[in-house]
Amino acid sequence: MPINLSSCTLNLTKVMIRLSIIPVVFAIGIGCANLGSHEPRHDAVMWEAWEGITDLYVDSSTLSADVVMNGAIREMLKFANMPAYPLLTELGDVIDKPPKQVPEELEDVWRVKSLILIRSPDIDKLALAEAALFGMLDSLPDTVSGYLNSETYQRIKEINKSSYEGIGAVIGLQDGQLTIISPMSGGPAEKSGLKRGDFILKVNGRSVEGQSLEIASQYVKGAAGTRVTFLIQRPGEDESREINVTRALIEIPTIEMSLLPGSVGYLRFIEFSEGTLNETLDVLERFNQLDTLGIIVDFRNNKEGSVKYASAVAGQFVPAGPFIYEINNNEQRRDFTIEESGFLTGGMELVVLVNQGTGAAAEAFAAVLRDSVGAIIIGVRTAGLGSSNVYIELSNGSAIYIPTSRWFTPSGLSLFGDGLKPDEDAPLTEQDISLGRDSQLNAAYNHLDSLLPDYR
Repeated sequence: MPINLSSCTLNLTKVMIRLSIIPVVFAIGIGCANLGSHEPRHDAVMWEAWEGITDLYVDSSTLSADVVMNGAIREMLKFANMPAYPLLTELGDVIDKPPKQVPEELEDVWRVKSLILIRSPDIDKLALAEAALFGMLDSLPDTVSGYLNSETYQRIKEINKSSYEGIGAVIGLQDGQLTIISPMSGGPAEKSGLKRGDFILKVNGRSVEGQSLEIASQYVKGAAGTRVTFLIQRPGEDESREINVTRALIEIPTIEMSLLPGSVGYLRFIEFSEGTLNETLDVLERFNQLDTLGIIVDFRNNKEGSVKYASAVAGQFVPAGPFIYEINNNEQRRDFTIEESGFLTGGMELVVLVNQGTGAAAEAFAAVLRDSVGAIIIGVRTAGLGSSNVYIELSNGSAIYIPTSRWFTPSGLSLFGDGLKPDEDAPLTEQDISLGRDSQLNAAYNHLDSLLPDYR
């Protein structure tokens, strides 16, 4: 839609747009576009999201309105398939003032949206607003934040903690790409042909590039009996392939255990829920009855569950005392403690396994085992998801997900952002994956074996 220049006056307005590391300055403008002041509901969610972020975000000192604004602008332009130039040189043409509810810091987001609507009046306005929201959340300096549309958010609220409807696979990030980490034996993913190490490119035609793990994994979940289509890239193959998976009701065990040669126990924590403590007590009692001398505690791909349940379980491995503390965006501190200790593993050697899918309460548990009883941590750096997080519901039923507090170990080590560094690096290679070989577990077993007496 061309702008009528007959009644326009030259407007030498200087506008600075930071779309990349280098500021780009435009000093042009022909002011005449009258866009009206009506603010539709789908635009309001952008301003609601910003209000929630500024009120609750974990670290306000790292929050930049310019970065958030430019993230929103970048994604709107990408969605509209419009180049930044010359559109961004025309921000001064928008002579109407933004509605009152538009935050001053995001007024240029409103102006860019308005210019996009002039050029493409039939564009999907809700999708345009969602693109802006994705850009805002993606620009925050963490790996947790994300935007969920109303359908995805509703599904999250309805999830049963002891089961869920999905494909039956652990999904994580590997080299920055969404990856099938571990298909559940006999589950829909395995039956349909998804394999460990498959890189996920798209889910139902939607690219997952750049999405946080929390958000991308929600695209995969869905009602039992429905179908989800993956576009995957399998290591060693040149061509990508599509695989259809029919979702099912997946029962979630919280732990797995086995006995390994040489009086070694293996205990994997899948997640921490209300029943995990009793399950753990049963397993540790069995280990003690069998005179187990050492335990491999596996936290790989565990990023689910609350600090409350994890600290109760930790009390069976370490003495009572501090577990973690958190600091919120107002620098207020809250302590979480191990209140009761059965210390059922006293005298046993412990080795801990972690990977890039280890997050949140599992990171805290691993750190406490190292700090309190000297357990050795083997694997790769963890996800750095040590934070308390909230969903903020928006007026159209969608939501944003942001961290509100950072977690620290009792010694002051931050568990938010960088993750937990293992004592011994043991990456899982592509060859390991293709051969179905768990070299990380082998490394943990060999280390534990070296600590135990030869007379076993």
